Amino acid sequence: MKILDRPDNMRILVFIIISCIAAFSSNAQNSFSFLNIANNARINALGGVNVSLIDTDVNLFTSNPALLDSSQQGQLGINFSPYLASSKFISLNYAPNFKNGTWGVALQNLNYGTFQGTDAVGNVTNDFTANDFSLGLTHARKINHISFGITAKLVGSLLESYSSVAFLTDWGGTFTHPKHDLSFGIVAKNVGFVLKSYGNIRPEIPFDLQIGASFKPKYMPVRFSLTAHHLYAFDIAYNDPSINYTFDNQGNKIAKNISITDKILRHFTVGTTILIHRNVNLFLGYHHLRRKELLAASLGGAAGLSFGAMLRNKQYNISISRATFASGNGQTSFSFLWNFRKK
Repeated sequence: MKILDRPDNMRILVFIIISCIAAFSSNAQNSFSFLNIANNARINALGGVNVSLIDTDVNLFTSNPALLDSSQQGQLGINFSPYLASSKFISLNYAPNFKNGTWGVALQNLNYGTFQGTDAVGNVTNDFTANDFSLGLTHARKINHISFGITAKLVGSLLESYSSVAFLTDWGGTFTHPKHDLSFGIVAKNVGFVLKSYGNIRPEIPFDLQIGASFKPKYMPVRFSLTAHHLYAFDIAYNDPSINYTFDNQGNKIAKNISITDKILRHFTVGTTILIHRNVNLFLGYHHLRRKELLAASLGGAAGLSFGAMLRNKQYNISISRATFASGNGQTSFSFLWNFRKK
């Protein structure tokens, strides 16, 4: 029987299409931007975005809820990144060993540190802190070669005595080829609404629509991933005329146009996993938008590139990665996975 002949699979495909339609109707962006940070070392090393990598790694379902699988039950993932300046990014991902379905819990926190407070005229007051957080609950289901999942999460931002809260959802699906090492993923991320605003300032939600594929050629110890992001808009390029300019015949500055090819490429990230051993993997990634937005003009550099490594056995999994932003800045991530499930 063909896959699409089953009524259950048809309902799943309809579910995914409806999710995409709902996603395209959203045009909010930019606030709660910490949700766009890769929350584990593996995704960070593969370019920062991946929705199709199917593996027994509980940290993956935060990228696409459909990546949550029963093989991840009993796993706890702990991730830490000493982020920009003195900020620290921490995440915990856990899949309880339930018999009545596949569930996952995810907690993310970006701590910006402690700041010295002052009043309107500059007098020193009390210290204050700033934090962003997300608490999510995920449920996934698999029928034959198709999986789908949904995450409901409470997202908040705390700054001194001010706060903003939103209720968001992620809707995802995956398809695994029955014969080849090939998988596809799609996810509509951060679909929801704001519950509480910073006073009269209503934050916008960082919605994204992502589609990707992962493929391992037969007999090659390499797995490739290609992921497209920000598919709700074609032109996502930031063209700063003060940097990206040329001169006309009279010597006047004029802004350079960004080519159609460059605009298309800014939607893609590429990730490569080198399978040295089933318990030893190396990772390489490239994020074209990040390179174009963060590369220092005329200085070159490694902005947009990322790399990492992973060691694992039946009970433990240790990963480390580095994604380069600009001028030596970047995100270093450490991940530790512990499998509590008895073998």
